[in-house]
Amino acid sequence: MVNRAIKFPNHPIRPMGWIAILAMMYACNPQSVVPSEESSAMHFAGDTLTINAQAPVLSKIKCGMVVEQPHQVTFNTAAMVKIIPNSYVEIPMPFAGRVVKSYVSLGQKVAVNTALFSISSSDYFEAQRAYLDAKQTHALATNVLKRQKDLFSHGVGIQKELEEAETNFAISETTLNNASAALKIYDNNPTQIVLGQPLIVRSSIQGEILNSSIILGQYNKEDAPALLRIAELSKVWVSAYIKEKDLSAIAQIRSVEVHIDNHPTKKLQGKVVHINQFVDEANRNIEVLVECDNKDRLLKPGMYVNTQFEQAATPSIFVPAKAILQFNDKSFVWVQLAPYTFIKRFVRTGVTENEQVQIIEGLSKDEHIISEGAFYLMASN
Repeated sequence: MVNRAIKFPNHPIRPMGWIAILAMMYACNPQSVVPSEESSAMHFAGDTLTINAQAPVLSKIKCGMVVEQPHQVTFNTAAMVKIIPNSYVEIPMPFAGRVVKSYVSLGQKVAVNTALFSISSSDYFEAQRAYLDAKQTHALATNVLKRQKDLFSHGVGIQKELEEAETNFAISETTLNNASAALKIYDNNPTQIVLGQPLIVRSSIQGEILNSSIILGQYNKEDAPALLRIAELSKVWVSAYIKEKDLSAIAQIRSVEVHIDNHPTKKLQGKVVHINQFVDEANRNIEVLVECDNKDRLLKPGMYVNTQFEQAATPSIFVPAKAILQFNDKSFVWVQLAPYTFIKRFVRTGVTENEQVQIIEGLSKDEHIISEGAFYLMASN
């Protein structure tokens, strides 16, 4: 600094004038002011800080060792109850006809092959008649062929008649197979067919009748809406949508709890059975299907519920929130290198729980950091 001689005026300077002059001198040369006691006791070299052993600031800071502790991540999301697809079936009219009898009622539980209703139809009657005619013709052709073979084997048969019998048998067998296949379209057993009897429609799954629109005597076309809806609701799916950023956590899910608004104290346990392979482009969500026991029928299809996903506990580093300092948009802590020597270490933080901040990156267990009073070093830097 260039020394400049300051000439004072001949007339006396009042006390307030001296204060103004001293203020001007400080403004021109602030480094001439003696630093504070604490500032002079700390030395910064880049990101490294050394503190004098007798510095008063040491009484304001505390150090602690970095340790790992078990940590469970939980997150909540809204969801909807769904029927498991292979536990649900709609029973339509198999063909045009008239419902002549119903064997079930709304809410009734049914087993596989339980009779549901019976229908009568001219189309079904024609299929029955064609089958019974084909069956009779096939039986006759079988007997004729057997007789011709027997005659020919004893030397009294005619080759031409045997060939005609074989041809008629083959034709009758094809006709019978076609007629039997036509009856099976109606899901009926041809061996038990009786001409003129109504077709009995049976359940293909175990479950309960959720919806019925059967009206006795009403004529329905084959493209009419389903007459019955049957579902097994002892187990259901809960369709939850999680954020794309939480997808990695799903692989480590230990348990899922389902909460129902109208049963606030009830918690149902579930398990993840499927994670959709597509991300919803509009909201960046991913569908996760959770299977739940529903023996009490508390979960109704279409109901909105809340799900809580809980990860298995994993070791994680947490430090006191007071140990975290900010530099621009970054977080850092003071890591102890040696007695009275510290280095600034930038870290990546996670969740905050109970005034503890999770450290995802930047610290290792057994390191020592300033856990309390780090702010005083920031103020003196």
